[in-house]
Amino acid sequence: MPGSTTPLRSLRSEGNIERTSPTVTIRAHRAVVLATGGIQANVNFRRIFDPRLTEEVQCSVDIWAPQDASGVLAAMALGGSVWGAAAQSQEKVRAMRKPSRVGCRDTYTSGWSPESPVFPLARATGLAVGDWQNVILVNQVGKRFYNELASGWPSGTLYNFLDPYIPGDWRNLARAQYEVTAYNDAALAMNEGSQPPDFGPGPQWAIFDAEAVRREGWSLEPPATDPLYFFSAETLDGLAAKLTQNPFQKVEMPAANLAATVARYNQMVDLGVDPDFDKPTPLHRIETPPFYAGWATIIVHDTYAGLRIDGRCQVVDMRGQVIPGLYAGGEVAGGCSQHGLGRCLTQGCIIGGAIAAESLG
Repeated sequence: MPGSTTPLRSLRSEGNIERTSPTVTIRAHRAVVLATGGIQANVNFRRIFDPRLTEEVQCSVDIWAPQDASGVLAAMALGGSVWGAAAQSQEKVRAMRKPSRVGCRDTYTSGWSPESPVFPLARATGLAVGDWQNVILVNQVGKRFYNELASGWPSGTLYNFLDPYIPGDWRNLARAQYEVTAYNDAALAMNEGSQPPDFGPGPQWAIFDAEAVRREGWSLEPPATDPLYFFSAETLDGLAAKLTQNPFQKVEMPAANLAATVARYNQMVDLGVDPDFDKPTPLHRIETPPFYAGWATIIVHDTYAGLRIDGRCQVVDMRGQVIPGLYAGGEVAGGCSQHGLGRCLTQGCIIGGAIAAESLG
């Protein structure tokens, strides 16, 4: 690698290299360090780990920090190995998240400020949901799929915190309460609207009425909502017809399905019980126009799979051999169930020390 000419494809102009050409040549004197972030915005690459993550599943923050797998792909072209696939695909941590707000493309963040320099890309702050009793969630064909109060996969562990926890004692698990939730799986399940060749689940929508808006205290006008991800109508039939204005709603939502779903839910509210999905004591009927649909689709964020590296953060090939002069740190590197500044700073320090040692040696 040092002193060689290496093509790095798909470099984005948002980085320090202001190039828009499909291939950029880098002549390195000592080493090349890959710190290009994760893989979650690259639909074809992420589907290696989870085929359900078709294009309608958005990647949080990729509008300003593209997670396009470019560094991983560049290293793979040199023989680099991918590592940590289990960490990416197993049903835990926060690689995939239930939205915390609706009516905007990026449903993960705490809400983009209109003063942000990237707000023209974010387009909307979204509506933060204070109480999921105020909405129902439906799939692309207008049917409920899970208890709206449920969370996505647990954060960090499938088990509740143990007190006392005894280090090294196998009985810890015997005392643990297993937290079961299949919300993400239900949201990504195929349905009548799933089409070849990918059979994606399509979007999920939060459906609510004017009374829910009043209870939540929402302001619905832009920049709170995005006209491509938020719709309203005086009737449920009219609402269903508008959803194909969203580029990811590939099939027209059957108006009869949405009407039947709302009618059944209203009956559950009257009964005080949800026999379909065990939502605890459904509280509010959906009956006061106008009616609303806000984008509430599962979103991906953290990357846990990436390039195989050794203890010096050198990229390792498919034979288990180090690729000389090639380093990787942060979410581009795999085999670590961790993300954020702690990981970046630690691996950056290791890489800097390794390169300095090579230079002095």
